Amino acid sequence: MPERKTIILGIGNLLFSDEGIGIHVIEALKKHSLPENVELVDGSVLGFDLLPLLEDCGRLIVIDAIAADAPPGTVYSFDAAEVMERMKTKTIPVSAHDFDFFQVLALMRQLKKMPPARIIAVVPQAMSPGTELSPLLKKKMPQIIQTISTYAVE
Repeated sequence: MPERKTIILGIGNLLFSDEGIGIHVIEALKKHSLPENVELVDGSVLGFDLLPLLEDCGRLIVIDAIAADAPPGTVYSFDAAEVMERMKTKTIPVSAHDFDFFQVLALMRQLKKMPPARIIAVVPQAMSPGTELSPLLKKKMPQIIQTISTYAVE
């Protein structure tokens, strides 16, 4: 039986600068050498359309912007199951955009198809219209990629 793949999923909206950090990270990762079982996915602002892609993966790493009371450029790393539990009490920040993706994770868990999942979340500096990352987040890209690499090769 072939090894189940690790999916690195970037989500966000490329039209609002740092809100698109997940997609910018996926594009940057395409320039790196990754293990054969790692698949890069641009999830954009998709929600339930991602379910068929994710339900059979062996591990999931999600990159997204996060609304948090922290300095711009702060990089968080959360266990997805922990995030979902804490979202019930709103004790940690959540995605800067729609909750669709967390609904996908909740459904995957209900269906008992939830892989081990990690969420790498970055506090944006700019959320204004534009397709470029802020200079601060561009500078943080190596740190973000290093954080992801830690989980992608476990």
